[in-house]
Amino acid sequence: MNHLNFKNITTLDVRPILASGSDPLNVILNKVKELENGFVLKIINGFEPTPLIRLLNKQGFEAYVEKIDDFLVHTFFYKISDKALFVDTDLTPNLEVSTSDWESKLKVFENNIETLDVRNFEMPLPMHSILNALNNLSPNSALFVYHKRIPLFLLPELKEQNFSFLIKEISHTEVHLLIFKD
Repeated sequence: MNHLNFKNITTLDVRPILASGSDPLNVILNKVKELENGFVLKIINGFEPTPLIRLLNKQGFEAYVEKIDDFLVHTFFYKISDKALFVDTDLTPNLEVSTSDWESKLKVFENNIETLDVRNFEMPLPMHSILNALNNLSPNSALFVYHKRIPLFLLPELKEQNFSFLIKEISHTEVHLLIFKD
Protein backbone atom coordinates (compact mmCIF):
# COMPACT_ATOMS: atom_id res chain seq x y z
CA MET A 1 0.00 0.00 0.00
CA ASN A 2 3.07 2.24 -0.22
CA HIS A 3 2.00 3.51 -3.64
CA LEU A 4 -1.20 5.13 -2.37
CA ASN A 5 -2.00 8.65 -3.37
CA PHE A 6 -3.22 10.28 -0.18
CA LYS A 7 -5.63 12.43 -2.20
CA ASN A 8 -7.59 9.22 -2.76
CA ILE A 9 -8.35 8.51 0.89
CA THR A 10 -11.82 8.75 2.38
CA THR A 11 -11.62 9.00 6.17
CA LEU A 12 -14.29 7.69 8.53
CA ASP A 13 -13.92 8.16 12.29
CA VAL A 14 -16.18 5.55 13.91
CA ARG A 15 -15.31 6.46 17.52
CA PRO A 16 -18.31 8.81 17.95
CA ILE A 17 -20.64 6.13 16.57
CA LEU A 18 -19.26 3.56 19.02
CA ALA A 19 -19.37 6.07 21.89
CA SER A 20 -23.08 6.60 21.23
CA GLY A 21 -23.63 2.85 21.69
CA SER A 22 -24.35 2.20 18.01
CA ASP A 23 -22.72 -0.28 15.67
CA PRO A 24 -20.85 1.44 12.80
CA LEU A 25 -21.04 -1.54 10.41
CA ASN A 26 -23.75 -0.17 8.11
CA VAL A 27 -22.03 3.23 7.90
CA ILE A 28 -18.73 1.50 7.05
CA LEU A 29 -20.33 -0.74 4.42
CA ASN A 30 -22.02 2.25 2.79
CA LYS A 31 -18.65 4.05 2.60
CA VAL A 32 -17.04 0.93 1.13
CA LYS A 33 -19.72 0.72 -1.56
CA GLU A 34 -19.09 4.37 -2.49
CA LEU A 35 -15.34 3.82 -2.97
CA GLU A 36 -14.13 4.23 -6.52
CA ASN A 37 -11.37 2.01 -7.88
CA GLY A 38 -7.98 3.13 -6.60
CA PHE A 39 -9.45 4.83 -3.55
CA VAL A 40 -8.78 3.95 0.07
CA LEU A 41 -11.06 3.96 3.10
CA LYS A 42 -9.32 4.99 6.32
CA ILE A 43 -11.18 3.90 9.46
CA ILE A 44 -10.24 5.70 12.67
CA ASN A 45 -11.00 3.57 15.70
CA GLY A 46 -9.87 2.74 19.21
CA PHE A 47 -8.96 -0.87 18.36
CA GLU A 48 -7.94 -3.07 15.44
CA PRO A 49 -11.18 -4.13 13.70
CA THR A 50 -10.18 -7.74 13.03
CA PRO A 51 -13.70 -8.97 12.09
CA LEU A 52 -14.10 -6.07 9.63
CA ILE A 53 -10.70 -6.82 8.10
CA ARG A 54 -11.71 -10.46 7.53
CA LEU A 55 -15.07 -9.42 6.09
CA LEU A 56 -13.57 -6.93 3.65
CA ASN A 57 -10.71 -9.27 2.69
CA LYS A 58 -13.37 -11.68 1.44
CA GLN A 59 -14.80 -8.81 -0.60
CA GLY A 60 -11.51 -8.09 -2.37
CA PHE A 61 -9.93 -5.50 -0.08
CA GLU A 62 -6.41 -5.38 1.28
CA ALA A 63 -6.01 -3.95 4.79
CA TYR A 64 -3.18 -2.14 6.50
CA VAL A 65 -3.33 -1.36 10.23
CA GLU A 66 -1.42 1.49 11.82
CA LYS A 67 -1.50 1.55 15.63
CA ILE A 68 -0.97 5.16 16.64
CA ASP A 69 -1.20 4.47 20.39
CA ASP A 70 -3.17 2.24 22.79
CA PHE A 71 -6.38 4.17 22.08
CA LEU A 72 -6.02 5.12 18.42
CA VAL A 73 -5.83 2.79 15.42
CA HIS A 74 -6.01 3.70 11.74
CA THR A 75 -7.06 0.91 9.39
CA PHE A 76 -6.74 1.42 5.64
CA PHE A 77 -8.79 -0.61 3.15
CA TYR A 78 -7.78 -0.71 -0.51
CA LYS A 79 -9.79 -2.49 -3.18
CA ILE A 80 -7.53 -5.02 -4.93
CA SER A 81 -10.19 -7.06 -6.70
CA ASP A 82 -13.41 -6.44 -8.57
CA LYS A 83 -15.33 -9.06 -6.60
CA ALA A 84 -19.00 -8.28 -6.34
CA LEU A 85 -19.36 -6.22 -3.21
CA PHE A 86 -21.78 -7.64 -0.71
CA VAL A 87 -24.06 -9.68 -2.91
CA ASP A 88 -26.03 -10.24 0.27
CA THR A 89 -25.92 -6.67 1.49
CA ASP A 90 -28.08 -7.42 4.49
CA LEU A 91 -25.83 -8.95 7.13
CA THR A 92 -28.82 -9.18 9.44
CA PRO A 93 -30.84 -12.11 8.16
CA ASN A 94 -34.43 -12.47 9.21
CA LEU A 95 -33.92 -12.40 12.95
CA GLU A 96 -37.57 -12.80 13.84
CA VAL A 97 -37.75 -15.68 16.30
CA SER A 98 -41.07 -16.78 17.66
CA THR A 99 -41.31 -17.18 21.41
CA SER A 100 -42.21 -20.84 20.96
CA ASP A 101 -39.07 -21.47 18.82
CA TRP A 102 -36.93 -19.73 21.43
CA GLU A 103 -38.50 -21.65 24.32
CA SER A 104 -38.33 -25.01 22.54
CA LYS A 105 -34.63 -24.56 21.75
CA LEU A 106 -33.97 -23.55 25.36
CA LYS A 107 -35.66 -26.79 26.47
CA VAL A 108 -33.47 -28.84 24.12
CA PHE A 109 -30.36 -27.48 25.82
CA GLU A 110 -31.81 -26.79 29.29
CA ASN A 111 -29.20 -28.87 31.15
CA ASN A 112 -26.35 -27.95 28.81
CA ILE A 113 -26.32 -24.16 28.63
CA GLU A 114 -23.28 -22.04 29.38
CA THR A 115 -23.89 -18.34 30.02
CA LEU A 116 -21.82 -15.31 29.04
CA ASP A 117 -22.64 -11.66 29.74
CA VAL A 118 -20.81 -9.22 27.43
CA ARG A 119 -23.07 -6.19 27.91
CA ASN A 120 -20.43 -4.18 29.77
CA PHE A 121 -17.50 -5.11 27.52
CA GLU A 122 -15.90 -2.58 25.18
CA MET A 123 -15.55 -3.58 21.53
CA PRO A 124 -14.05 -5.84 20.30
CA LEU A 125 -14.13 -7.83 23.56
CA PRO A 126 -17.73 -9.08 23.14
CA MET A 127 -16.94 -10.87 19.88
CA HIS A 128 -13.60 -12.21 21.08
CA SER A 129 -15.15 -13.44 24.33
CA ILE A 130 -18.02 -15.16 22.53
CA LEU A 131 -15.71 -16.88 20.03
CA ASN A 132 -13.41 -17.98 22.84
CA ALA A 133 -16.35 -19.40 24.80
CA LEU A 134 -17.54 -21.25 21.69
CA ASN A 135 -14.08 -22.77 21.21
CA ASN A 136 -14.36 -24.19 24.72
CA LEU A 137 -18.04 -25.17 24.50
CA SER A 138 -18.80 -28.78 25.37
CA PRO A 139 -20.35 -30.91 22.63
CA ASN A 140 -24.17 -30.86 22.64
CA SER A 141 -24.16 -27.62 24.64
CA ALA A 142 -25.36 -24.12 23.84
CA LEU A 143 -24.00 -20.71 24.73
CA PHE A 144 -26.52 -18.19 26.09
CA VAL A 145 -25.19 -14.65 25.62
CA TYR A 146 -26.42 -11.41 27.14
CA HIS A 147 -25.49 -8.62 24.72
CA LYS A 148 -26.39 -4.96 24.34
CA ARG A 149 -26.94 -5.15 20.55
CA ILE A 150 -27.18 -7.62 17.68
CA PRO A 151 -23.51 -8.47 16.97
CA LEU A 152 -23.45 -7.98 13.20
CA PHE A 153 -19.77 -8.88 12.77
CA LEU A 154 -20.23 -12.07 14.75
CA LEU A 155 -23.08 -13.52 12.65
CA PRO A 156 -21.03 -14.30 9.51
CA GLU A 157 -18.28 -15.73 11.70
CA LEU A 158 -20.79 -18.03 13.40
CA LYS A 159 -22.06 -19.24 10.03
CA GLU A 160 -18.50 -19.82 8.83
CA GLN A 161 -17.84 -21.97 11.91
CA ASN A 162 -21.12 -23.90 11.37
CA PHE A 163 -22.90 -22.55 14.44
CA SER A 164 -26.62 -21.92 14.48
CA PHE A 165 -28.06 -19.10 16.54
CA LEU A 166 -31.29 -17.57 17.73
CA ILE A 167 -31.57 -13.92 18.65
CA LYS A 168 -34.18 -12.44 20.94
CA GLU A 169 -34.36 -8.66 21.24
CA ILE A 170 -35.47 -7.77 24.74
CA SER A 171 -35.12 -4.00 24.21
CA HIS A 172 -33.06 -1.60 22.11
CA THR A 173 -30.22 -2.04 24.63
CA GLU A 174 -30.52 -5.74 25.44
CA VAL A 175 -30.32 -8.78 23.20
CA HIS A 176 -30.15 -12.47 24.09
CA LEU A 177 -28.40 -14.96 21.83
CA LEU A 178 -28.50 -18.72 21.93
CA ILE A 179 -25.61 -20.21 19.93
CA PHE A 180 -25.29 -23.93 19.23
CA LYS A 181 -24.39 -26.61 16.70
CA ASP A 182 -27.26 -28.64 15.27
